[in-house]
Amino acid sequence: MSNLEEPSESSLDSAQTLPPFPFLDLPSELRSKILSYLLCTDRRTIDLDPANHRTSTARLHLFLVSKRFGYEAYHVFYARHTFRIFQTHGRFLGKRTEPLIARLPPYYRRALTSLELRLGPGWSDPPKPWYVSDRLGLEDCTAVRTLRVFVEVDPSSPVFKGFRLNRHFFTNFSGALLQDVMERLPALETVEFDAYPSVERDGALMTRLLEVTKKVDMRIAWGSQREWGDSLADELEKAGVKARRARGI
Repeated sequence: MSNLEEPSESSLDSAQTLPPFPFLDLPSELRSKILSYLLCTDRRTIDLDPANHRTSTARLHLFLVSKRFGYEAYHVFYARHTFRIFQTHGRFLGKRTEPLIARLPPYYRRALTSLELRLGPGWSDPPKPWYVSDRLGLEDCTAVRTLRVFVEVDPSSPVFKGFRLNRHFFTNFSGALLQDVMERLPALETVEFDAYPSVERDGALMTRLLEVTKKVDMRIAWGSQREWGDSLADELEKAGVKARRARGI
Protein backbone atom coordinates (compact mmCIF):
# COMPACT_ATOMS: atom_id res chain seq x y z
CA MET A 1 0.00 0.00 0.00
CA SER A 2 1.34 3.43 -0.89
CA ASN A 3 2.01 6.00 1.85
CA LEU A 4 1.49 8.84 -0.60
CA GLU A 5 -1.52 11.00 0.09
CA GLU A 6 -3.79 12.44 -2.55
CA PRO A 7 -3.10 16.15 -3.00
CA SER A 8 -5.75 18.36 -1.50
CA GLU A 9 -7.76 20.81 -3.57
CA SER A 10 -6.08 23.72 -1.80
CA SER A 11 -2.59 22.46 -2.69
CA LEU A 12 -3.62 21.99 -6.33
CA ASP A 13 -5.04 25.49 -6.42
CA SER A 14 -1.85 26.99 -4.97
CA ALA A 15 0.28 25.07 -7.50
CA GLN A 16 -1.82 26.41 -10.34
CA THR A 17 -1.29 29.98 -9.15
CA LEU A 18 2.51 29.71 -9.04
CA PRO A 19 4.22 31.78 -11.73
CA PRO A 20 5.94 29.80 -14.53
CA PHE A 21 9.60 29.10 -13.98
CA PRO A 22 11.80 31.34 -16.18
CA PHE A 23 13.71 28.45 -17.74
CA LEU A 24 14.88 30.44 -20.75
CA ASP A 25 16.46 33.05 -18.46
CA LEU A 26 18.93 30.47 -17.13
CA PRO A 27 22.49 30.42 -18.55
CA SER A 28 22.68 28.43 -21.79
CA GLU A 29 25.09 25.87 -20.27
CA LEU A 30 22.62 25.14 -17.47
CA ARG A 31 19.67 24.91 -19.88
CA SER A 32 21.63 22.45 -22.00
CA LYS A 33 22.46 20.35 -18.92
CA ILE A 34 18.82 20.20 -17.84
CA LEU A 35 17.66 19.35 -21.34
CA SER A 36 20.19 16.53 -21.55
CA TYR A 37 18.64 14.94 -18.44
CA LEU A 38 15.20 15.23 -20.00
CA LEU A 39 16.05 14.14 -23.55
CA CYS A 40 18.89 11.61 -23.41
CA THR A 41 17.81 7.98 -23.47
CA ASP A 42 19.56 4.92 -22.06
CA ARG A 43 20.09 3.75 -25.63
CA ARG A 44 22.59 6.29 -26.85
CA THR A 45 22.39 4.91 -30.40
CA ILE A 46 19.14 5.73 -32.18
CA ASP A 47 17.85 3.49 -34.97
CA LEU A 48 14.55 2.46 -36.51
CA ASP A 49 13.18 0.31 -33.71
CA PRO A 50 9.68 -0.71 -32.52
CA ALA A 51 10.67 0.45 -29.02
CA ASN A 52 11.17 4.06 -30.09
CA HIS A 53 7.61 5.00 -29.13
CA ARG A 54 8.45 4.01 -25.53
CA THR A 55 11.95 5.44 -25.31
CA SER A 56 11.92 8.57 -27.45
CA THR A 57 8.50 9.74 -28.61
CA ALA A 58 7.42 11.30 -25.30
CA ARG A 59 10.69 13.20 -25.08
CA LEU A 60 10.20 14.68 -28.53
CA HIS A 61 7.01 16.38 -27.35
CA LEU A 62 9.30 18.92 -25.67
CA PHE A 63 10.11 20.24 -29.13
CA LEU A 64 6.57 21.65 -29.23
CA VAL A 65 6.75 23.78 -26.07
CA SER A 66 7.76 26.90 -27.99
CA LYS A 67 9.86 27.80 -31.00
CA ARG A 68 12.92 28.79 -28.95
CA PHE A 69 12.57 25.88 -26.51
CA GLY A 70 12.15 23.44 -29.39
CA TYR A 71 15.25 24.83 -31.13
CA GLU A 72 17.39 24.23 -28.05
CA ALA A 73 15.79 20.87 -27.30
CA TYR A 74 16.33 19.33 -30.73
CA HIS A 75 19.95 20.47 -30.80
CA VAL A 76 20.55 18.66 -27.49
CA PHE A 77 18.66 15.51 -28.54
CA TYR A 78 20.32 15.08 -31.93
CA ALA A 79 23.79 16.11 -30.75
CA ARG A 80 23.88 13.85 -27.68
CA HIS A 81 22.84 10.64 -29.43
CA THR A 82 24.56 8.61 -32.12
CA PHE A 83 22.29 7.88 -35.08
CA ARG A 84 22.66 4.63 -37.01
CA ILE A 85 22.96 5.18 -40.75
CA PHE A 86 21.39 1.91 -41.87
CA GLN A 87 18.68 0.14 -39.89
CA THR A 88 19.41 -3.30 -38.41
CA HIS A 89 16.06 -4.35 -36.89
CA GLY A 90 14.48 -7.14 -38.91
CA ARG A 91 11.13 -5.38 -39.16
CA PHE A 92 12.68 -2.51 -41.11
CA LEU A 93 14.91 -4.28 -43.61
CA GLY A 94 12.44 -4.28 -46.50
CA LYS A 95 13.58 -2.63 -49.71
CA ARG A 96 10.97 0.13 -49.38
CA THR A 97 11.94 1.11 -45.84
CA GLU A 98 14.08 4.24 -45.81
CA PRO A 99 16.82 4.60 -43.17
CA LEU A 100 16.09 6.86 -40.22
CA ILE A 101 18.46 9.68 -41.18
CA ALA A 102 16.86 9.80 -44.64
CA ARG A 103 13.56 10.61 -42.90
CA LEU A 104 14.97 13.52 -40.91
CA PRO A 105 14.59 17.05 -42.25
CA PRO A 106 17.90 18.75 -43.16
CA TYR A 107 17.92 21.00 -40.07
CA TYR A 108 17.82 17.93 -37.78
CA ARG A 109 20.64 16.29 -39.75
CA ARG A 110 22.73 19.45 -39.32
CA ALA A 111 22.46 18.99 -35.53
CA LEU A 112 23.92 15.45 -35.58
CA THR A 113 27.46 15.05 -34.25
CA SER A 114 28.07 11.28 -34.58
CA LEU A 115 26.82 8.45 -36.77
CA GLU A 116 27.15 4.68 -36.58
CA LEU A 117 27.72 2.19 -39.37
CA ARG A 118 26.95 -1.31 -38.11
CA LEU A 119 28.33 -4.15 -40.23
CA GLY A 120 27.21 -7.75 -39.94
CA PRO A 121 23.44 -8.02 -40.44
CA GLY A 122 22.73 -9.63 -43.81
CA TRP A 123 26.36 -10.61 -44.36
CA SER A 124 25.33 -13.17 -46.97
CA ASP A 125 22.71 -10.92 -48.58
CA PRO A 126 22.96 -7.26 -47.48
CA PRO A 127 19.62 -5.51 -46.90
CA LYS A 128 18.26 -3.64 -49.92
CA PRO A 129 18.24 -0.19 -48.21
CA TRP A 130 21.97 -0.47 -47.47
CA TYR A 131 23.41 1.75 -50.14
CA VAL A 132 24.68 5.34 -50.15
CA SER A 133 22.85 7.92 -52.23
CA ASP A 134 21.55 11.47 -52.04
CA ARG A 135 18.46 10.28 -50.17
CA LEU A 136 20.48 9.83 -46.96
CA GLY A 137 21.36 13.53 -46.82
CA LEU A 138 24.86 12.84 -45.48
CA GLU A 139 26.06 16.11 -46.99
CA ASP A 140 23.69 17.88 -44.57
CA CYS A 141 25.55 16.37 -41.59
CA THR A 142 27.95 19.29 -41.29
CA ALA A 143 28.51 18.83 -37.53
CA VAL A 144 29.33 15.10 -37.65
CA ARG A 145 32.95 14.68 -36.59
CA THR A 146 32.86 11.00 -35.55
CA LEU A 147 31.76 7.92 -37.46
CA ARG A 148 31.48 4.81 -35.30
CA VAL A 149 31.91 1.51 -37.14
CA PHE A 150 30.80 -1.59 -35.24
CA VAL A 151 31.58 -4.99 -36.76
CA GLU A 152 29.38 -7.88 -35.62
CA VAL A 153 30.94 -10.68 -37.70
CA ASP A 154 33.71 -11.25 -40.20
CA PRO A 155 32.47 -13.80 -42.77
CA SER A 156 35.99 -14.19 -44.16
CA SER A 157 36.73 -16.30 -41.07
CA PRO A 158 37.09 -20.06 -41.80
CA VAL A 159 34.07 -20.81 -39.57
CA PHE A 160 31.81 -19.28 -42.26
CA LYS A 161 33.15 -21.50 -45.04
CA GLY A 162 30.27 -23.24 -46.76
CA PHE A 163 27.76 -20.57 -45.72
CA ARG A 164 29.13 -17.46 -47.46
CA LEU A 165 28.92 -16.53 -51.14
CA ASN A 166 32.70 -16.26 -51.25
CA ARG A 167 35.45 -15.25 -48.88
CA HIS A 168 35.73 -11.67 -50.10
CA PHE A 169 32.09 -10.72 -50.80
CA PHE A 170 31.21 -9.05 -47.50
CA THR A 171 34.71 -7.61 -47.12
CA ASN A 172 34.42 -5.87 -50.49
CA PHE A 173 30.86 -4.74 -49.79
CA SER A 174 31.73 -3.29 -46.38
CA GLY A 175 34.86 -1.53 -47.59
CA ALA A 176 32.99 0.14 -50.44
CA LEU A 177 30.10 1.11 -48.13
CA LEU A 178 32.44 2.71 -45.59
CA GLN A 179 34.28 4.59 -48.31
CA ASP A 180 31.03 5.93 -49.78
CA VAL A 181 29.86 7.12 -46.34
CA MET A 182 33.13 8.87 -45.52
CA GLU A 183 33.25 10.64 -48.87
CA ARG A 184 29.85 12.25 -48.26
CA LEU A 185 30.41 13.50 -44.71
CA PRO A 186 31.88 17.00 -45.17
CA ALA A 187 33.34 17.53 -41.68
CA LEU A 188 34.30 13.98 -40.65
CA GLU A 189 37.51 13.76 -38.62
CA THR A 190 37.52 10.44 -36.74
CA VAL A 191 36.47 6.87 -37.49
CA GLU A 192 36.06 4.78 -34.33
CA PHE A 193 36.15 0.99 -34.68
CA ASP A 194 34.66 -1.56 -32.32
CA ALA A 195 33.48 -5.16 -32.65
CA TYR A 196 32.24 -8.30 -30.96
CA PRO A 197 34.92 -10.59 -29.45
CA SER A 198 34.85 -13.02 -32.40
CA VAL A 199 36.10 -10.33 -34.80
CA GLU A 200 39.87 -10.20 -35.19
CA ARG A 201 41.60 -6.91 -35.75
CA ASP A 202 44.00 -8.48 -38.26
CA GLY A 203 41.21 -10.35 -40.09
CA ALA A 204 40.37 -9.61 -43.71
CA LEU A 205 37.35 -7.41 -42.94
CA MET A 206 39.01 -5.16 -40.36
CA THR A 207 42.15 -4.95 -42.49
CA ARG A 208 40.08 -3.68 -45.43
CA LEU A 209 38.17 -1.17 -43.29
CA LEU A 210 41.39 0.22 -41.82
CA GLU A 211 42.98 0.49 -45.28
CA VAL A 212 39.99 2.42 -46.63
CA THR A 213 40.03 4.75 -43.62
CA LYS A 214 43.77 5.45 -43.83
CA LYS A 215 43.47 6.14 -47.54
CA VAL A 216 41.29 9.20 -46.87
CA ASP A 217 43.57 10.30 -44.01
CA MET A 218 41.01 9.99 -41.20
CA ARG A 219 42.01 9.73 -37.56
CA ILE A 220 41.42 6.17 -36.28
CA ALA A 221 40.10 5.54 -32.77
CA TRP A 222 39.04 2.41 -30.88
CA GLY A 223 35.79 1.69 -29.08
CA SER A 224 35.52 0.41 -25.52
CA GLN A 225 33.82 -2.97 -26.09
CA ARG A 226 36.59 -4.74 -27.99
CA GLU A 227 39.34 -2.76 -26.22
CA TRP A 228 41.52 -2.63 -29.27
CA GLY A 229 44.38 -0.19 -29.27
CA ASP A 230 47.53 0.57 -31.15
CA SER A 231 49.89 -2.37 -30.96
CA LEU A 232 53.61 -1.96 -30.39
CA ALA A 233 54.21 -2.56 -34.10
CA ASP A 234 51.77 0.22 -34.95
CA GLU A 235 53.45 2.61 -32.56
CA LEU A 236 56.88 1.83 -34.00
CA GLU A 237 55.56 2.26 -37.53
CA LYS A 238 54.06 5.64 -36.65
CA ALA A 239 57.27 6.72 -34.94
CA GLY A 240 59.23 5.68 -38.02
CA VAL A 241 56.94 7.65 -40.30
CA LYS A 242 57.29 10.73 -38.12
CA ALA A 243 61.07 10.34 -38.03
CA ARG A 244 61.29 9.99 -41.82
CA ARG A 245 59.12 13.06 -42.29
CA ALA A 246 61.31 15.05 -39.89
CA ARG A 247 64.37 14.10 -41.94
CA GLY A 248 62.58 15.06 -45.16
CA ILE A 249 62.61 11.53 -46.56
